[in-house]
Amino acid sequence: MDKRAIFAIFMLVLIFAVIFVYEWGGAWKGYKTTLEKTDTITAELLKEESIPIYMLIIVTIIQYIKQSWLCLLLAFIAAGALQEFVPKDKLIKLMGSGRGPVPYLIGGVGGPMLSMCSCSIIPIFGGLYRRGAGLGPSLTFLLVAPAFNPAAVLLTLALLGWKFTVARIIFAMLAGVTVGFITEKIMKDKIPAPKSIHIEEEIPGSEEKQGYVKRIINMFLYSWEFVKLVLPLILLGVLFAGLIKAFLPPAFIVKYLGVGILPIMLASAIGVLMYAPSLVEAPLVRGLLESGMGTGASMAHLITGPALSLPSILGVCKIVSPKIPVVYTTLMWICGVIAGLVFWFLVPTFVVS
Repeated sequence: MDKRAIFAIFMLVLIFAVIFVYEWGGAWKGYKTTLEKTDTITAELLKEESIPIYMLIIVTIIQYIKQSWLCLLLAFIAAGALQEFVPKDKLIKLMGSGRGPVPYLIGGVGGPMLSMCSCSIIPIFGGLYRRGAGLGPSLTFLLVAPAFNPAAVLLTLALLGWKFTVARIIFAMLAGVTVGFITEKIMKDKIPAPKSIHIEEEIPGSEEKQGYVKRIINMFLYSWEFVKLVLPLILLGVLFAGLIKAFLPPAFIVKYLGVGILPIMLASAIGVLMYAPSLVEAPLVRGLLESGMGTGASMAHLITGPALSLPSILGVCKIVSPKIPVVYTTLMWICGVIAGLVFWFLVPTFVVS
């Protein structure tokens, strides 16, 4: 193994180790805080907002930037590192299309270890897809990573019990793999191949002459390209999420997300569109259960809510054809409904301890 390969491996390990330590440290801290103050956090989530709509939108954006800026920064750096340091042929062998179930398993298992939310995972999804990973495995990575967030799963166990936790794990993994696989089958011949990001003209033989400093500079240039590509639409999505929050107050959710098929369908749809930070979904669902929400609607929201959000959907539109988010969000909504119906049949009632 030559020095350049060793340097590339070192940079990738270093960057993803920093992400792993930062995300898991924050997740564990958030887990303990949420567990200790569940009742207070739940009450805050369900209380009516009395501030003007425009102020609610501004507050939503400020809170998002405050909570997510460092995580997004690390994610954009990781996306640049994937472009600069990961050999395209190696990535295609691991996560390329038409290679059986293994790429989907890698996408489904690899993402959750980073413990990232639906927006922060977008740059890494883009880095994988633009570097050669198949559409299906990349979408599985995108959808399973936030839905199968280990800290959120532990919080679900603590606040909602083992039945919700086991069902969440199973349905999240099945939904991510199924949606990724079906989306690729539907869109395979209807979209162009992903465009590679070029930061400069390719010069034959130049790669071997580039020094370590040059490669690091390239990594940050790739990262900046992803920032310009994705970040504006993520922020636009957060703005729209603030509007949705203003027009879907807790009183509405409690009133209409009761027991039955229509509440399950509505809960799955709300999960698709609304944005909530990681570790919030379990306290929110607990509060809604205490207010009369059905078990089926609760599970539907637990499947679609963490995996999707309007900012995430809009951000992905700049990485892939906009047709793809339309397909996978529709399929994910259907999976949320199916998960809700199955869980409602198996666990028709639930008493929150």
